[in-house]
Amino acid sequence: MPTNVGRLDFSFGLNKSFEIDGAKQKLHELCGKKKWPKPIYSLEKDEGPPQDKKYVSSVQIPTVDDILYIEGDEKSTVKEAQNSAASWIICALQESNYL
Repeated sequence: MPTNVGRLDFSFGLNKSFEIDGAKQKLHELCGKKKWPKPIYSLEKDEGPPQDKKYVSSVQIPTVDDILYIEGDEKSTVKEAQNSAASWIICALQESNYL
């Protein structure tokens, strides 16, 4: 899944969904430790019939140097979509040595 965090590109080479349990809460705590603003979640996609809705959420974190941004995987609830985005940005932050 190609992703962008700030100005850096990442390609994790994963063909399936990636998720960290409680990623949204973990990201919130991480931002507090780093003295970054709280993550901002946006709904990027809301498609499908009412009984089969699909959502994609993004998350961004403004830092002193950059605005970190990433989109998550398609999920069946907004909460799951936000957790997916949080999972991906945590992974990208680890890969890019922000952590």
